[in-house]
Formats: sequence, C-alpha cells, structure tokens
Amino acid sequence: MKSFPARFLIGFLLLFTGPLADAGTRPSVVFLSPDDSRFWQLVAGFMEAVAEDLEVDLEVQYDRESHRFSYLRMAKDVLSREEKPDYLLFMCKEHVTESMLRLADGAGVKTFTFNTDVPDAARASIGMPRSVLSGWLGHLSPDNIAAGRSLVTLLGKQAEQLGLASGPSIPMVALSGTLDSSATKDRNGGLLAAAVQQRSELMQLVYANWSGALAREKTEVLLKRYPETVSIWSASDGMALGAIEAARNAGRVPGQDLLVGSVDWQPEALDKIRSGELLVSLGRHFMGGGLALLLLHDYHHGRDFDDMSPDYVFRYKLEPATRDNIDQVQRIADPENWSSVDFRQFSRVGETETAKAVPDPDAVLDAITGALARQETGSVASRE
Repeated sequence: MKSFPARFLIGFLLLFTGPLADAGTRPSVVFLSPDDSRFWQLVAGFMEAVAEDLEVDLEVQYDRESHRFSYLRMAKDVLSREEKPDYLLFMCKEHVTESMLRLADGAGVKTFTFNTDVPDAARASIGMPRSVLSGWLGHLSPDNIAAGRSLVTLLGKQAEQLGLASGPSIPMVALSGTLDSSATKDRNGGLLAAAVQQRSELMQLVYANWSGALAREKTEVLLKRYPETVSIWSASDGMALGAIEAARNAGRVPGQDLLVGSVDWQPEALDKIRSGELLVSLGRHFMGGGLALLLLHDYHHGRDFDDMSPDYVFRYKLEPATRDNIDQVQRIADPENWSSVDFRQFSRVGETETAKAVPDPDAVLDAITGALARQETGSVASRE
C-alpha cells in the first residue's frame, strides 16, 4: 500500500496533467464559420444555444469572402491576439487546413475541426488529431460519402414508385459545391459510386458553388440539354431550391414529373418537402458544431473523449427529412425550440443518466434530436 505522502504527491501531480488543469474556468472558444449562408447561420445559432447552457464563452466569426485564403487570414488574426482563446473551432478546407492547425499549435491554442473530412494532403503531412500536433484535439464529421450515395438511392426508389423509370435507366443530373470543399468531394464520391451500382444514369455533374442563383442558371441549361431528366441530385438545399425554381420555369412539376433531393435541413427546404416539391433533405449536421462544443466543454473540465474514439476522430450519419417525418424534423431545426432543452444533460461532466447512455456521436445526436422532437415549438422546459 502506498504511504499517505506518496498518495498525496501523486494526486498533486495529477492536477497538472491533462485537461484537469482548466477544470475550474469557463472555456473560451472562437468558431470560424466558412461563410454566412443560411446553413452556417443555423450551425452558429445552435452552437450559441449549447454554449449558453454549458457556460462556454463563444465567439463566432463569419468569412464573408468565402475563400480558403480569407479563412486562413481569419485564423491568423485570432491567433495573433494578445488574449487568445482556449480553443479554435473550424471547418477543414483544402490547401489551408494544415497551415491553420500548425499556426494554432504554435500559438498554444487548442483546436478542434469539424463538418468535413481532413483533406488528404493535410492527413499525409500531419496525420490525424494528437498524432503530430498535440493541440489538435479531435475531428468530427458526417459521413458525406454515405449521404451522397443515399440521395441516389432515395431518388431512384421514388422514381420507380411514381412510374418515372420506364426505361432501363433513370436519367439524373447533379449539382455540386466548390472544388476546395472536402464535403463536395465526398458527396460526389458517394454519388458516383451509387450511380454505377444502381439504375440511375448520371448525365452530367456541374459545380454551382453552393449558390442557389448559380444552380438555377445551370439547371436551366441542363434541363434543355437533357429533357429526359427524371431526378436532380443536389449537394445542398440552397442549390436544390434554385433547381426547383428552374424546373418550374421549364414547365416541369417538381415532385411529380421531376424529383429533387438534397442535403442540409434548411428551413426553406423543409417547407418544400412539406409542399411536395422537394423529395428529401439529408441533415442534422447543423448540430455538429454544438456536439464539438460539448466535447470541448467536457475535455476542458477534465473529461477527455478518448474512450469515445481512440483516434479522436468522430463520424456520424445524416438522417433523411421526408414528408413522413417533417413535423419532427421542423421541431428539431426550429431555433425557437432550442432553448426548450437543457444541453447540460448531454455532458459527461457529472455523469448524468442521459450522458451515461450516449457513448458515440450518433447516440449523442439521437438523444439531442429526440429531446428536441418531443418539444412543442416555442415551449421552454423548466431548469433546475
């Protein structure tokens, strides 16, 4: 048995190791939003709701130029401050992710990346979290490859049910995002793999840079070029809304003789699902930033997440919003509803019963979405 002095010394030393050193302070986090689109406003708004409950000091900055170099410049500005944040939270972008991570590590600011996969070049150079840069704490992203594949499947099945797939194949066109986005790359990968394996025939894939206006213009051209088109695969809701407008202008009837599917769970897209013009939107990843904050909060207060993911990399599934579940999804995505749930219950600091039952990202998000779906819009739950 260890003597009392030895046990006291060990306990004393543990106070200066790991995240326990910050356990008594409020964590400060700067989130760099890659643009100010409706989706990223939802991401930031949800993060703010989570931060309020967890007592996290959160600052949100939007990159209104929406370019990788302006994104890098934002990171440099934050990291050059005299009073730096404890944590920097940002999305991985091609060609600048490694620079941002190295700059933060050199400045003594811990980082957490989320929403898109780590670019291949960065992974080849610095590996994954905590392998080369100890301050890079973790990475969280939806399974965008599976999302791209699921959209093809859902569009194809509905085309068959509506009798739109009369020939051996289902003609499809696709709208994708920007070339510097790994979400674009991964969703495209799922699309291309599924199009080879299933009946859907990809006539053409075009890049619309996440822009609804550009997607409308390009869809008008695509429908003239391929009038036999049955389905439109879109990597985002914003582009899908532009495609729906173009289809109507071309005399098509979205939801009847033309099917559109997309990603993001944006409020305007959910309205289109209710009206029947949009078949499906895959989503819930607007909650990714909130989940990242939850992990950082627990880390800051001495509860690391290494037991949830040995390599500190987390991945979760996107879920479909359809006319069958649109009421629940709209409650989940309604900002007025977020204050109705106390997000402290999902923290593992203090070991609440809810937190004990959520060992992985999908389970955590399932618990959060379940709690939100049960709330009535605008209601506020009592807080202890």
